[in-house]
Amino acid sequence: MNEPQVATSPRPAGQGSLLAGVACAWGMLIGGYALAAMLLSIGNGGNDGAIVLLLALPWLGMLALIVWFATTGRSRSALGIVVGIGTIIAVALLLVAACFGLLSNWH
Repeated sequence: MNEPQVATSPRPAGQGSLLAGVACAWGMLIGGYALAAMLLSIGNGGNDGAIVLLLALPWLGMLALIVWFATTGRSRSALGIVVGIGTIIAVALLLVAACFGLLSNWH
């Protein structure tokens, strides 16, 4: 007999995942800073330019991932990295506020 047709909303194929973008942002930050710490400990500190470059590389890598995801058609993943950067800044702000609150009464 006639079975009822179930209307499904077609999901756009290949736009990526928001959660994957957030995970890429956090992974790039944690992995980049771990690599920077290892390279700085091997090189006995280095000069100021090398330190600034190593600390900026995870952030530049996130921007490069945004561009790469956007050009390959994975706009949801690119948006996820932007959201990930926002969560990184929010967590840093909360940690700074908590530490300031703890140390404000320290004489």
